[in-house]
Amino acid sequence: MEPKIQPNADGTLTISITLPAPTDKMSMLAQEQRLMEALNAVGRAGARHLLTGFDTQGQPLFHDGRKWTSKGQVAKFYETPWGEVLIERHLYQNSGGGATLCPLESRALIVGGSATPHLARSLGHKYANTNARAVVFDLEQNHARKLAPSYVADVAQAIAEAAGQPVVEQNAHAPQSPAAQVHSVVLGLDGTCALFCDEGFKQCMVGTIALYDGEGERLETIYLGQAPQMGKAEFLQRLDAEWQRVILRYPKACRVGLSDGARDYEPWLASRTTWQILDFYHASGYLAAAAPGMQRLKTARAQWLDNACHALKHETGAAEGIAAQLAAQLQAGSRTASAAPALEAASGYFAHNTDRMNYALFAAMQFPIGSGVTEAACKTLVKMRLCGSGMQWTRSGAQTVLTLRALLLSTSRWSSLWTYFDKHGLSVS
Repeated sequence: MEPKIQPNADGTLTISITLPAPTDKMSMLAQEQRLMEALNAVGRAGARHLLTGFDTQGQPLFHDGRKWTSKGQVAKFYETPWGEVLIERHLYQNSGGGATLCPLESRALIVGGSATPHLARSLGHKYANTNARAVVFDLEQNHARKLAPSYVADVAQAIAEAAGQPVVEQNAHAPQSPAAQVHSVVLGLDGTCALFCDEGFKQCMVGTIALYDGEGERLETIYLGQAPQMGKAEFLQRLDAEWQRVILRYPKACRVGLSDGARDYEPWLASRTTWQILDFYHASGYLAAAAPGMQRLKTARAQWLDNACHALKHETGAAEGIAAQLAAQLQAGSRTASAAPALEAASGYFAHNTDRMNYALFAAMQFPIGSGVTEAACKTLVKMRLCGSGMQWTRSGAQTVLTLRALLLSTSRWSSLWTYFDKHGLSVS
């Protein structure tokens, strides 16, 4: 089923295939595979035809304030969703020699030196979800395409580098929710570990910005991930830039910082939000650990824990009372010797965080009281992709994956990125 290609006088191209008569002499799977090969041939012919439209006629060009002249047409293979195509295109050089310029590649938004944008978008999406060898296997089995794992990784890196540029992050990713619907914007950050080559386990940072309506329903979420960096300064700078853009778009929304109680990030969150909330489930976890120190008998422990958690969640000012109970019991001595460290930890935790435990008020204001969005992001953004069996990463390789996965997980960001690229191009190739 080789396609018939007919150039037309008006510059159009007619491509057709003739299907064989229906038969049961060959399995349906075999016939589908033949059809896919034929359609891939059609796609290659069509892509070759369309790519030529982005080349010049060889006329001199002005670029970066200098005059460039064509060295003539030079052949190069480009990778498309349907296979590689050979194109004769003009290469340019200025009078000083050195680097060459290929107008076709910049105009057609070629990614990574040879991938058409549709193929690049597909590879980036697949690589964000699984490793390069699995992407190659999928392409071979389901699309009759053969690519090297290194090529898949290189294209994904090129997309991530372009997407991570400040100009792209500033202009390509506006939240989509109408301002009238957004009641609160909630900022959270956390870290989780992955294994790095020659470094052992290192912490990757995760940030989330969630938008909620007046009923407490989450409208959309922005995710940010960062491979290990010295002092986490780069990550915090990027997250702060995202936060500033969000609050500028939603100036009337309540600004909420929600965390698990790690003191490292408490001042940073407090300086950017009006309301600070401590994750309720971490607080109740401290109570569960301290319960044996409060009551010796198991039934009494369970009852104390149930009462304490219910009061903490539903009664205004309950945190202060629980903090006083814990402090008093700590001074009197733990009811169970083995629980003494947990009782001391819980007492200190509540004493330090009481102001952030007014859960009855927070719930009445339709704020979330659990940091599940950020906790889940540690798993979905980092663990699910970076912590597979036997996986070890370079920092740049991990950052490629985290950038792509953050775009995919964030509401509408993957599509908005490619809309931006389609309009403005990729400033790295």
